[in-house]
Amino acid sequence: MTARLLLLLLFCSSAVAAAEQPGPSLSRLMIQPAYLTAWKTMLGPDLVPDWVKSFSETLDGPPTPSIKVPVSGDSYTLGFTCKAQDCAGNQLYVLFAPAARQAWGLLITGESHRWLGHPEPPIQEAILSRVE
Repeated sequence: MTARLLLLLLFCSSAVAAAEQPGPSLSRLMIQPAYLTAWKTMLGPDLVPDWVKSFSETLDGPPTPSIKVPVSGDSYTLGFTCKAQDCAGNQLYVLFAPAARQAWGLLITGESHRWLGHPEPPIQEAILSRVE
């Protein structure tokens, strides 16, 4: 009985540790066609700063790992990028649905916050829960 309990605890702690492992950066995610398609759909015709347009073309951004964020019982992927040399004042958080079916973003420029992709309140809350 004690051995089974130890195995169960070991398995559960390993599963939790694996779930908390950082994922690939937004640049690495965007190499995959589904993520790139979700990104482009999210941006749509919205006017975005030049640094966001540049990231879309070059995928050159900080190597910040993505993280898993729970939304309504599913695991979503949150990525991040920012403007080179001015990261504190120009940030973009992007939340991808499972299998990159859809993406939503929060663009922060100075004191201004703008939503991309028309996120519903649970999506907004999930993104805001991770904004530093």
